[in-house]
Amino acid sequence: MNSKPIRLTTAVLAATAATALLVTGCSSSNDNNAKSTTTAATATSAASSAAPGTTAAPAGGNSSVSVDGKAITAKFDTNCAKQGGNLALALSDQGNATYGTLTASATITGDNTVQAVGIAGTKGGSNGAPYALGFGNGMPGGSATVTKSGNTYTVSGEGVGGVDMSNPMAGPKNEKFEIVFACSTVVGG
Repeated sequence: MNSKPIRLTTAVLAATAATALLVTGCSSSNDNNAKSTTTAATATSAASSAAPGTTAAPAGGNSSVSVDGKAITAKFDTNCAKQGGNLALALSDQGNATYGTLTASATITGDNTVQAVGIAGTKGGSNGAPYALGFGNGMPGGSATVTKSGNTYTVSGEGVGGVDMSNPMAGPKNEKFEIVFACSTVVGG
């Protein structure tokens, strides 16, 4: 059995998790009631527990994800952080009806080199498996580019999807993606 597709899927999930942790650790809150020393986790928790009926716009603005031309319905929190020459972008929806905990992330170096992209869900893949789609610069299969307009980054390309475990010999399939990261602010940027 060829374990290359499984290793690639595992690498994509690990890259997605690492990017999400980096961005969460570097994110900030615009909540006026939050102290400046509030951690990112506390700020995120406070933002998600806002009273129903408030008119404040969600932190994600116009952030979105589409795969193979189909929009993924989600309520994204958006985190954007820059350190050195690296820009980490992440979207998360902790209670997505279709994908469970859904994340989309990208790491960009310089002004326009996409190093990694990951879209992952704790469910929603084939045959009840977790959902995974990713791209890694230098890895076989896929491509990605980024365009910028103000603090909005659009990452698009083609990624390698998860393996259908009912037919693992078919290997992973490639899918086109577009992720829009509408950053209200870029921490460190």
